[in-house]
Amino acid sequence: MKRGIIMEGKMRILGSLTGFKRDVADKLAQSFGRKYPSVEGEMYLGYPIYYDEVSGGKVCVDIALISKIGVFIINILTNPVTDYGEIQDDIYAKVESKFKKQPFLFKRKKLIFDFQTITYCEGQMDEQAEYLLAKSNNDLMECIKIYEEPEEFSDDLYGKILSGIQEAYGINNHVLREGINEGTKAYAINQMASLVEKYGNSQMEAILSDVEGIQRIRGMAGSGKTIVLARKAAELHTAHPDWDIVVTYSTRSLKGQLENLISRFYANKNDGAKYNSKKLKIMQAWGSSYSHGVYYEICLMHGVSPLSYTDARATYGRNANLFSNMCADLLKEIGSFKKMYDCILIDEAQDFDKNFLQLCCKIIGPKQRLVYAYDELQSLNEGQMPSPEDIFGHGVENDTPLIVCYRNQGPVIVTAHAIGMGLYRKEGLVQLPGSADVWPAIGYITDEPIEEGKEATLYRTKETSPDFLNVEKSEIIKFNKYKDAYEMFDALFETISEDTTKEQLTPMDIMIIDLDTLSYSNNYSKLITYLNAVNEDRLSREDTDFKFRIHTAGAASPEDFFRNNSIVYSSVRRAKGNESFMVYVVNAQKCVNTLQRRTDRNALFTAITRSKGWVRVLGFGEDMQVLCDEFERIKEYDFKLYFEHYPTKAEQQTIFLNNQDVEGRDKRAFDQTKELINRLSQGGSISKVQLMKQLFDADTEELLQLLQESEDE
Repeated sequence: MKRGIIMEGKMRILGSLTGFKRDVADKLAQSFGRKYPSVEGEMYLGYPIYYDEVSGGKVCVDIALISKIGVFIINILTNPVTDYGEIQDDIYAKVESKFKKQPFLFKRKKLIFDFQTITYCEGQMDEQAEYLLAKSNNDLMECIKIYEEPEEFSDDLYGKILSGIQEAYGINNHVLREGINEGTKAYAINQMASLVEKYGNSQMEAILSDVEGIQRIRGMAGSGKTIVLARKAAELHTAHPDWDIVVTYSTRSLKGQLENLISRFYANKNDGAKYNSKKLKIMQAWGSSYSHGVYYEICLMHGVSPLSYTDARATYGRNANLFSNMCADLLKEIGSFKKMYDCILIDEAQDFDKNFLQLCCKIIGPKQRLVYAYDELQSLNEGQMPSPEDIFGHGVENDTPLIVCYRNQGPVIVTAHAIGMGLYRKEGLVQLPGSADVWPAIGYITDEPIEEGKEATLYRTKETSPDFLNVEKSEIIKFNKYKDAYEMFDALFETISEDTTKEQLTPMDIMIIDLDTLSYSNNYSKLITYLNAVNEDRLSREDTDFKFRIHTAGAASPEDFFRNNSIVYSSVRRAKGNESFMVYVVNAQKCVNTLQRRTDRNALFTAITRSKGWVRVLGFGEDMQVLCDEFERIKEYDFKLYFEHYPTKAEQQTIFLNNQDVEGRDKRAFDQTKELINRLSQGGSISKVQLMKQLFDADTEELLQLLQESEDE
């Protein structure tokens, strides 16, 4: 397994070099760490890479040493050259140009710091005036000593320089909204947008690590996996413009986000140029005749008729794992696979099983350039992503865990985990990860190691959950209970009205997620009818600020999600892979008294984690009160996960057995029965009470007794 982040003193080493150049870098890092043990720094190897349009090739910096005592750009020559000064000038110009494009590093036509370029060559070369030349490790250290800053860079300047070398400016859209009032949500978003971004060490390691072989990138929701994958794609396309590269995913609505990220990252690296969409393809895993995907293209290349969704259901049955079965059959049907791509990057890999990942390996040639990223804890139970050994039959060359959650505010992610597990549920836990080792892997801290059967408290710090919004915990996330659906929707509209007027949010800042999957379409129709009525009422009172539009995710096309002039209304499934500043979860009560406790709790967990700002969880009735009570406990424990008694393996097994979901076919039969009852009772000639008597073969007194017994439980 290849090395990840290496530490020498306070110097972190990221990226990859091989052979002689790696030896030079290692010796320099060791010497720097010994001489400056308390000086913070990062050494980038083989980075940054620039595409030279004149020569049609790439220009690669061998070592970029960014430290608090100075910035040193080092190119290593394996053989002497006549004019190394010309090489230094070219590298200096390219690095300076990149730094100057960062507005926070440029003032009065100059960079706000100095950096030095050094050439390293052990062969015989004549020194050139004003061009630094090192012939040994000692010479390199002497160059650093001579040009060492008289005072260390401040934390602020050091962070800005790191952001500049990482080309991190542009992770977020730096669109500052005009006419924003201080104290509004839009103002907080503006403040966040003005921050100078910097990739975390693990993120940069994932971006820069050698792509030859299989690489695994894993982290919790919001840890930046999609951003890292998009940036890695831009880096690879810059370094290898002749490669055929594919970025693929599961959720169709993710396409727009990936296209936007890759376009921005590539343009930022390459002076505004557009990436070559014929060499770098972004397409869904399945695909179709109107929107090609990986499976679809494999079929066409190998003379196999691709299956549509309808075909797959007819072939495998409506309840089967269709895509898995299709990939498994394709692996058997095609005897000899043709190489189709040089590299494949897979987002949302947790949505696929080994069949699709193995299929991808078959079409990328013997060097197996495959990168797959997945949620470390998408479902809060023991069902985790299979190990590389189970998928590929061997380990991976690079494994990068991302422990920092950049999307969700600390209170949001802790609430999502606590509610998803049912940690503060009166009846006890619904589920929890199969191994306690997952908690530190996703950024939780414990003062003492977790021991089964013992008390445990898990919490997050600002290092693993940065507080970008700088908003009070009590304002970040709220749970609200209402009398019925009408009161819930009325409150939803009132709050959205406030968000779009007083708080100055745009429709694209807001996402509504409905947890009532069975009645999702009917709920939307009722919501629109109710919205139109409310709009008419408000307009009649000249309250024109209230009016807004709502559309369903995927209404125009599978990729249709956010729109400039309309608020998206989505199911949990379609919301996956998307995020917004303000998330409204409606019908949250559906995850309480349910036949699929774990699935529905996981759905609420997923919905909450779509937020990169605020969350409002709305529901009605007694079941919603259950969630509100759990949330009160979360606040009592100051947004920490407190286990009075961390379950033993035997207790975990009991929790699992006691909270199993009803089988899919039984759940569907139950849903069909509900639909039948609603349809029969809508005419008014048959009451629901009459239907219940028939269904349970009971009289009124027996029904009342059953209800009373349920209340007493």
